[in-house]
Amino acid sequence: MSGQAAKTVIATMNRIDRATKRTLRERERKERPAARAKKPDTTAANAAKYEKLVENLTRAHCIKYVRKDWTTIASLGLVEPAPRTHTKEQIARKKLARYEPGLIDALFGLGADRRRALAEAVLSAAKEDADLYNRGKRAAEAHNLDVNLASSVLAMDLGAIEQTLRINLDLEAITPALEGFAITMPATGRIIVYLDALELDAIPDEAIIAVDNERAGYAALPFSNIQEMHISNVCSISLRIGTEVLSVVGGEAVEVVTRVHLPGRTGEYEQHPVLYVRLPHAALSRMDLTRLEPVSCITALGGRLDWDGSRGFAPIRIDDLRLTDPTAAEASRKVA
Repeated sequence: MSGQAAKTVIATMNRIDRATKRTLRERERKERPAARAKKPDTTAANAAKYEKLVENLTRAHCIKYVRKDWTTIASLGLVEPAPRTHTKEQIARKKLARYEPGLIDALFGLGADRRRALAEAVLSAAKEDADLYNRGKRAAEAHNLDVNLASSVLAMDLGAIEQTLRINLDLEAITPALEGFAITMPATGRIIVYLDALELDAIPDEAIIAVDNERAGYAALPFSNIQEMHISNVCSISLRIGTEVLSVVGGEAVEVVTRVHLPGRTGEYEQHPVLYVRLPHAALSRMDLTRLEPVSCITALGGRLDWDGSRGFAPIRIDDLRLTDPTAAEASRKVA
């Protein structure tokens, strides 16, 4: 089924939205010192958020490559999500109802604080129950969609592949690490992923480091560190998306073309291809991506890129690869 229109799985930003976000980031950087002087935000939780962000940016590829068995999936029946329960909330409510101030609590007037903490535990437990149900519901929905789409995916229908990618991708983990991506099939069995990566300006320019259990400090990152984080991000998310697509479509390999908006001589940003890599099933089957650094992994796979620590990425040539760029109409589609 070659010649199908490209399918956008995660829609990228348009030029206006991208320029607006770039302006907002620049404004935030300029206003940051005065804002922190007025209202310091040095909680240790910020350090944990920063570590999670860096992990999402540079370790997105750390997943196990497992190919979906669509023949088996097609033979499975539909399932219903497990009924919603309130087990954790009920346990927390019982603790709150049974609480009676002991000698120490009564002596120091801690009863109100203890009840408040137990009441907060009830709310937290209720949220955990809801999260557990929502995860189960999403898993059931993903399974049912896979069952319904199995025959179409086996027939290499891009619309079916798009749908199953949307429902199965861990969007919470990958969306901070890219702008968007689309898939196309210029020839039967040849799947190409066009990935729009974050531009350098979107990479964190400061680190947030935990001082102790309650406080965190801020440290500006050297430009070289920002550049290194950028190349790690581009390589990592390219591996992640390529691996996710190959696990769904099967076949011998998928190709990934990653594009970034780079500043030109006039200061205007233009989109350019900065990375190309072919991800073969045979190679990924032998790799443990969780133990590999993204840049060295791309290099080992024969990836094409032009990067230097002093200037960052430079455009690469891909005209010899006979690729078909996604249509502008499909690139403008929004994620449901």
